[in-house]
Amino acid sequence: MTTLLRIDASAQQQDRSLTRMLTTLFTTEFLHANPDAKVIVRDIGQDPVPAIDHRFIHAAFTPPEEREDWMTDRLALSDALIDEVVAADIIVMGAPMYNYGMPAALKGWIDHIARIGRTFSFDLARGDFPIEPILKGKHLVVLSSRGEFGFQPGGPRAHLNALDPAIAACAHYFGVDTANIQTIAIEYQEFKDARHDRSVTAAKDATRALAQQFARSAKQTISHLTDQSRNKDKTMKDFPTHTLDSAPADAKPILQAALKGYGFMPNLYATMAEAPTILEGYTTLSAIFSKTDLSETERQIILMTNNRLNGCKYCMAAHTTLSQMGGVPDDVITALRNDTPIADRKLEALRQFAVVINESRGWPTDAQIEHFLQAGYTRQTVLEVILGTALKTLSNYTNHIAETDLDPAFVANAWPASSAQAAE
Repeated sequence: MTTLLRIDASAQQQDRSLTRMLTTLFTTEFLHANPDAKVIVRDIGQDPVPAIDHRFIHAAFTPPEEREDWMTDRLALSDALIDEVVAADIIVMGAPMYNYGMPAALKGWIDHIARIGRTFSFDLARGDFPIEPILKGKHLVVLSSRGEFGFQPGGPRAHLNALDPAIAACAHYFGVDTANIQTIAIEYQEFKDARHDRSVTAAKDATRALAQQFARSAKQTISHLTDQSRNKDKTMKDFPTHTLDSAPADAKPILQAALKGYGFMPNLYATMAEAPTILEGYTTLSAIFSKTDLSETERQIILMTNNRLNGCKYCMAAHTTLSQMGGVPDDVITALRNDTPIADRKLEALRQFAVVINESRGWPTDAQIEHFLQAGYTRQTVLEVILGTALKTLSNYTNHIAETDLDPAFVANAWPASSAQAAE
C-alpha cells in the first residue's frame, strides 16, 4: 500500500490558500486513481511545530541510551513527525514563497525532521562530507505559490529564489534525491491579472496530471508484485532455452557470434532466439549503445540502474560481471547493486537521471533535466540515457517472462533476492 504524506505550510486559511487548494487537488486525484492508498495529513501552517531550542539540541545529540526522561519528552513530537516521513512513499508539500524564502512553519518542521541517528548519520571519518542520509527512495512534490514571477532557473528573478534551493538542500533528510523533486508553482499572485488566472489553471492541470501519474505508478507496482507469483509456473514452461541445433534459422548466426565472443552462449540470447527479431534487435541496439561517447562506467550506470529498477536478477548478475571485466570501479558497482549514492557527483547525477527516465516513463521535468545538464552532461546524453533504457527494457522484460536461468559465468555475482524484492 502506498502512503502519501501531505504537508501544508501556508499561514492562510483554507478558503484563501492557493497551496492548500493544490494539495487538496493532488490528494483527491491520487485517491481517486488509487483508493487503497493511505494519506497522512500534517498542517503545520495552522498548527505550527515549536521552534527548536537549546534543550532540543541537547536532547537530540545525547545518545538514546543516555537520555533522561525530559529529553525523551522533548523529542516526542520530533519522533512523531519523523515517523510520518519514514512511513511515506510520496511527500506532497504545500509551500508558498514568503519573502522569497520558505514559511517559518516549514523551516520549523524541517528542523524537527533533521535528526542525527534518525534521518542522518554523522562521521568525520568521511572527510569533508560527514553527513550521510539514512532515508532514501522517496518522492517529493512541492506545490507552491509566488506573488511575483520568473523564479525558475534562467528566469528574471531566479537570483531571488531562496525557496526551491532551500527545500532541495534539505530533501535528503526526507529520503529524497534532488532528481526526485517535482515543483508546480502558481505565479503572478500579487498582479491579480489574466496571467495569474492562466497560471492557476496551468498549475491545477499539472497537479492533476502529476497525481494521476504517481497513482498509476503505485498501482502498477502493487499489481506487479501480486501477479508475479501467480504467473511464475505458467511462464517458465512456455519459453524454451534454445541450443544452436534447436534455434530458428534466423537466430543461429547471432548465437554463433555470441558463442565466439563470450566463449559460451548466454541464456538470455538462447531465450530470445525463440523470436529471432528481438534477438537481432537487442544485439543491434547493444552494439549501437556501445558507440556512444559515454564511458564504459557511464554506460553500465544506465544499464544497471534500469536492471535494478526493473528487478531483473539475471541482468544485474550479468552486468555486474561485465562491469568488473570492463574496469568499472568497485564502489560504483556496489552502489548500483545496493541502490546507494555514487561518491563521484557527476556519476551520481547520471544514476539519478536514469532513475528519473525510468520512473517517469520518459516524462522528466524541466528542473530534472536542468539539474542533469548542470552536472556536466549534455542534451545528447539525455537521449542516450533513453537509448540505454530501451535496451534494458528488451532484456529485463524477456527475463521476467521467461525466468531466464543464470549462466555459470554469472552465478558468483548473483543479485540477492532481498535486493531484487526491494527493487520490485
